[in-house]
Amino acid sequence: MDDILREDSLLINDYKVYQNKNAYCFTSDSVRLSRFAKCKNSDNVLELCAGCGIVSLHKFAENEQAGDKGRGKFYLIELQKVLFDLLVKNIEVNNLQDCFVPINDDLANTFNYVKKSTMDVVLCNPPYEKSDNGFKKQNESERIARAEVTTNFLTIATVAGKALRYGGAFYFICKSERLFEVAQALNENDMKIKVVEFIKKGSRFRLALVKAVKGASDGVEFSVHNECENVDNEI
Repeated sequence: MDDILREDSLLINDYKVYQNKNAYCFTSDSVRLSRFAKCKNSDNVLELCAGCGIVSLHKFAENEQAGDKGRGKFYLIELQKVLFDLLVKNIEVNNLQDCFVPINDDLANTFNYVKKSTMDVVLCNPPYEKSDNGFKKQNESERIARAEVTTNFLTIATVAGKALRYGGAFYFICKSERLFEVAQALNENDMKIKVVEFIKKGSRFRLALVKAVKGASDGVEFSVHNECENVDNEI
């Protein structure tokens, strides 16, 4: 795959991010997830399906702008080599080598790099679709990022549940219609949904931003986010 790089500003201090126009490019959903998630820069954070690193990079920059001077560890795991190379570049251009750890591997091998029950926060913008039937005309990188080709939500939830300490939080985004399926996968891994923020497009609750907590009791807080002119992964 030829590299056609595009440089984008995060509009926070001097932070920038590079993307490859011939691979999967993130959308506003990644920034929505970053703004929804709560963590400190001193935390131990694991991002699954990290892509070019936009969620963690934006969260770190946003926290720093708010006065957070912490330098914890952000572990970012990405299977696709083309996206992993961008992840490494984005860590380097933003001078975050001391606290961002890029990992190019399958999620099944996560615990070769991090210890179980040590993460304060897990982040993930996972593939939305259970099937890749709607993406046959997309390139391979987009298919893998947008549909469950190489992983699925149960695998993601299993890794998140094992990685989190008791009381740690898992933040992710998913299609609203998959929420009950997602809740079951979380329950199987000792996590309970605590916050759901629906993203509305027209009259539909298209997507859901979700916070789940390891070892939490029952009880969910719901809200609706009406600004949704552009959502990711439409077939």
